[in-house]
Amino acid sequence: MTTRRALLVGAPTTLLAAQAAFAPSALAATLGGDSSDVDALERLMTRTLDGELGDQAIARQLASYITEAGFRWEYPTFAVREADSVVAYSFGYRSATGKVDPNTGLSDGAETPEPGPVNVLLADAVHAIARVRPVRIYAQWEIAQVLTGKHGMKDIVPIHPVKGPDGKTIYLSTDGVAKAVVAHAGSAQALGKVAVVGHRDHVKRCVLVSRDNGMTAAVAREVPLPVEYDPQSAQPWTRRRDAYLLSDLIAQLSMTRNRVIGELAGR
Repeated sequence: MTTRRALLVGAPTTLLAAQAAFAPSALAATLGGDSSDVDALERLMTRTLDGELGDQAIARQLASYITEAGFRWEYPTFAVREADSVVAYSFGYRSATGKVDPNTGLSDGAETPEPGPVNVLLADAVHAIARVRPVRIYAQWEIAQVLTGKHGMKDIVPIHPVKGPDGKTIYLSTDGVAKAVVAHAGSAQALGKVAVVGHRDHVKRCVLVSRDNGMTAAVAREVPLPVEYDPQSAQPWTRRRDAYLLSDLIAQLSMTRNRVIGELAGR
């Protein structure tokens, strides 16, 4: 049986530690002012990029984008009792055979995937919310399976992968899950205030994507989120913290790029 000890814990062990505020530091003092390390670093990046590009306005923009994606991992919260619904995003899963596509993490279809230990922890977080507040729950299949099996919960709306035109399974992206939830609910407004559940390193983007899809979304502040990683996950980028954070950083910058291009295209 997989235990927490068998997981990689390359992260703070409490949510409070993960969200600790930056205090004024030697870096900030060196660069001038009494702001945080992150603010000081953004100023330093702006100066450096200005020297490289010769354009202070663009340097300021790029430094802002890089800072937000790479150096700010906090996320908005509200009290769990304010939630009207929960949207739970999974984090990896297990493949019994190990026969997976390394680019997608999907199995060859000849097996039934297993949720894996991190999704068990995510299901526990959803269950903790439901014990305080009766809410409508939308969960990716990995989490939904644990909610019904381990916790005996009913009326869960599971979000499953979809079939492509070629008949192959397409694992839904974070955005794909959000769109599927809105489609099930009929509208984003029908969800009310959404408590987002996700892995601690994924949840900031889960909230951003949920909001991009029209949801009034934040994280239930009283419910800790898992920080563990599963070295046996079928999705390689969810096996170790450095690999995942690089993936999430790129995904956040891609969201910013798409927004900027969309503005230029008039969308």
